[in-house]
Amino acid sequence: MTLTNEAAYLYVLSKKLVKLNGKIKSYSKKVTKHKEKHAKATSKSKKEKHLKKHSKVKSTLTDLMKEHNKLLTSIKHHYAAFSHSLQKEHKL
Repeated sequence: MTLTNEAAYLYVLSKKLVKLNGKIKSYSKKVTKHKEKHAKATSKSKKEKHLKKHSKVKSTLTDLMKEHNKLLTSIKHHYAAFSHSLQKEHKL
């Protein structure tokens, strides 16, 4: 691909990464919050409620981390292609 196409891919992927990092941060806070509420809960029903919410958010966070790793792999691939195109075009 051309240098501009690779730069465009990197730009779009970086925007997706920033958005995904925001989601991961918010879900991490939710996981911590439910874990703390589970520890502080006195009744058994509330403990189960927070444990259920914790496990649900944790599985969502795991899925987001898998998507994050795929995105990073794609960024690494396009970065290598960008670097190769840059060297090819400018004979560095």
